[in-house]
Amino acid sequence: MSLLLAYAMGFSVASMPGPILALITTETLRRGAWPGAQTALAPMCVDACVMLPLVMVLQSAVPSGAGAVVIGLAGGAFLFWLGLQSLRAGPAPVAGHRDTRRLPPFLKSVLTQLMNPYAYIFWGTVGFAFVREGFEAQGLKGALSFPAGFWLGAGTMNFLVVYLVSRGRRYLPARTEPYVHVFSGMLLIGAGAFLVWAVFSDHL
Repeated sequence: MSLLLAYAMGFSVASMPGPILALITTETLRRGAWPGAQTALAPMCVDACVMLPLVMVLQSAVPSGAGAVVIGLAGGAFLFWLGLQSLRAGPAPVAGHRDTRRLPPFLKSVLTQLMNPYAYIFWGTVGFAFVREGFEAQGLKGALSFPAGFWLGAGTMNFLVVYLVSRGRRYLPARTEPYVHVFSGMLLIGAGAFLVWAVFSDHL
């Protein structure tokens, strides 16, 4: 697969509604562009450091049946918990003050990606197939071309979301902050419910 096609696939996959897109949006809305950028970067780091090596070692690391359901339930529960935290949140801390009650945005995104069964399924099927095809055609260079293009496309989409949401956030008056927390919480709870529903509908 060419780098351009891999880029287009990564951009398209990242643009689909799901847990990561919801988390990027809510973190950017609530905390600004830099936390949103950390949230956007984490899934690609998890894919590079965990998903792809796992697939390369096991060659068919696809959770199926009960395994995918368990991972999906854990991911849905985590997103539901994040949503409840958002609903209960007060005003954002002043500059320079660290709110220790919150998980760092990068860690939130890492945990969300690790508990997203579709990440395992993608890299265990489509991703692995293109990596193997590239390796057979061009060796290591060919094997790396699909992940590189895919992550570049996904990163473009994720950072585009951060940019657009952060620009819109600037125009929100301070009195709307409680409503932003409510919206963020409902979005995360909805993403968790959608993840659980999707996993059950696919595997049961």
